[in-house]
Amino acid sequence: MHTSAVEETTLTDTTNEQQQAMIDTPVPQSEPETTALVPAEPDVIEGEVIELAPPENQEDQIPPKQRPYGLLVPLTVLACLLFLAGSYLLPLFTPTATITIIPIERTVTITTAIQVQARAVAPLTLSQSATVATTGKRQQSATRAAGTITFYNGLLTSQTIAAGTVFTGSDGTQVVTDKVATIPAANPPLEGQVTVSAHAIATGASGNIPAYDINQACCATSVVAKNTSGFTGGAPARNFIIVTKHDLETATGAIETTLLKSEQAALTTQLNPGEQLITPPCNPRIASDHKPGDEAKQVTVTVSDTCGGIAYAAHDVYANATQMITEDAAKRLGTGYRLIGDIQIAIVGATVPSSHQGGARIIVQVTGTWAYQIIPRIQDQLAVLIAGNTPQQAERTLLHVPGIAGAQISLRDGNQTLPLDSKAIRILVQYNPNQIQMIASVLTPEEG
Repeated sequence: MHTSAVEETTLTDTTNEQQQAMIDTPVPQSEPETTALVPAEPDVIEGEVIELAPPENQEDQIPPKQRPYGLLVPLTVLACLLFLAGSYLLPLFTPTATITIIPIERTVTITTAIQVQARAVAPLTLSQSATVATTGKRQQSATRAAGTITFYNGLLTSQTIAAGTVFTGSDGTQVVTDKVATIPAANPPLEGQVTVSAHAIATGASGNIPAYDINQACCATSVVAKNTSGFTGGAPARNFIIVTKHDLETATGAIETTLLKSEQAALTTQLNPGEQLITPPCNPRIASDHKPGDEAKQVTVTVSDTCGGIAYAAHDVYANATQMITEDAAKRLGTGYRLIGDIQIAIVGATVPSSHQGGARIIVQVTGTWAYQIIPRIQDQLAVLIAGNTPQQAERTLLHVPGIAGAQISLRDGNQTLPLDSKAIRILVQYNPNQIQMIASVLTPEEG
């Protein structure tokens, strides 16, 4: 049961009157005493009692943020609508045909002489040796020893000894004469004598008999045969290694490669900032301890290289070469071509006329690639030209346009013809290194 508003008002008024009466009653001054103010007990009002809690500090009480779940649904719907709209509208604003055009590319090469500031670099000489194993193989058959037999005649008439006469030495080795020996008559006190060639019958080293191994009477009256010198050249069959020309070239090549690097490094230290080095062919001197064909297991080769150099201003060469090949390409190709990439310069040779002139004549080979330029204006014209064509018709049309080497056509969505609207045709230009035609020329300094 709740207390009515009238009863609450009456109770409040009664309490206020009692408090005011206590304030207005004078307090005796003679006997001060402390009086506890005990509020009069109000009449008990039956009913529900409501306790009012003190208000909390608003700073400590932050109302929770309300999440915008209500926006999720409309945003999702909007995203779906935008996706559907993009799916239908995107094809209207993107090309439906792509044409890849390959322009004609031509490589121009010129060889010319350029006069630039240069100076001679003092030459230097370096030497190096290398020993390599020999690789030649040779097989030697067994050989017979050879020598001579001298016949002495004590008769006063000449005598003849037939060829093929066999003699046996003191060690049992047999030798045979190679030709007829006609011995002149003796002229006392001198005997007649003649010497003929002979060889050992058996092969191998056993036929190498010493001098006077044969010293005996033979063949006829008063005739003596002697080998006044030893027989030599008899050897058994064997395999052995020899020096080849390739062995010498291998050793020389390895040395020259090392020497060239060392000399390049040494000559480079003499360059000034902005200079580059040209190294003319060096003057090598080659020596070896064996010749080709010599029997040896290894050969030692020594190479001495004397190299000089020419220091030149690299920027001047590049600038002059670029200008010359650009002018030559313009004459040959016309203004529709433009250089693509960098030019390549190769030094062919160089000469320094004299040290006091301070210049050099450098022969260079310059190469660059030029491509026909399909500029945006031409691309727009080509799109208008082939709009509505079949791919075959469009390709034939494009290949008849000067400067175009090839074309590739790609249609979207299975279309059989190009769109009638040229703005729906996208044209790409691709430089194809396989479509290069070579033009070579040689310019003299006067032409350059």
